[in-house]
Amino acid sequence: MKKELNFQMIIVCGGRGKRMGLLTKNVPKPMVKIGGKTIIEHKLNYYDKQSVKKFIFCLGYKSNILKNFLIKKIKKGIFSDGGLKPGILKRIFMVKKYILEDTIISYGDTLAKINFKDLILKHKKSKCLLTLVVAPIENPFGVVSWGKNGIATSFKEKPTLNHFIGYAVISPNFIKKITQKIINLKDGEGFVQAINYLIKKKMVNIYKFNDLQVTINSPEELKNAKNNYNKYFTI
Repeated sequence: MKKELNFQMIIVCGGRGKRMGLLTKNVPKPMVKIGGKTIIEHKLNYYDKQSVKKFIFCLGYKSNILKNFLIKKIKKGIFSDGGLKPGILKRIFMVKKYILEDTIISYGDTLAKINFKDLILKHKKSKCLLTLVVAPIENPFGVVSWGKNGIATSFKEKPTLNHFIGYAVISPNFIKKITQKIINLKDGEGFVQAINYLIKKKMVNIYKFNDLQVTINSPEELKNAKNNYNKYFTI
């Protein structure tokens, strides 16, 4: 009999969600509803089907509300309340004692239909400390570059760009490579600098993803998710 694979995931859900306006006045963003269920419920339902069984929640804004809600939804979880100030990287480092295996990172406001078994296997094969999940996106504008003299050097009409979609995998040794100075940077700057540092060391792997995904950072994106509910959340 094959051993069942149970993956571990850190869900970073400590931000205020300011861009959501009044929608996050009384609840944290992962508890905003789409189609009768909260964002976090949709995430957990899909993760359960993808063999993600061990969860670490990095909480902050309205942490007690979210923790009390999650306790009723999952059998077992680890909760870390970092308060409002820490950036994403600092929140991850606050639970470093639990990162003893390759661990998936997920932002609390994103959902993508990723095959996590394939993601973990590709990460292990790369032997990198960090794997970023990226997806193509078409820039709706023409992009222009120019030199110091103001003379144009290139023009691209609606180029396709690759963007990070809020999912990653880190290896335990990731923790040992990042300096305290980077860890303590505010907001998402620490994570950005950590990525660039590891890129220079050739320790960042890219996992290309081109399937269904949704990120909810604003009322407009929430409206889009609700309008396309069956497309995103029939899982």
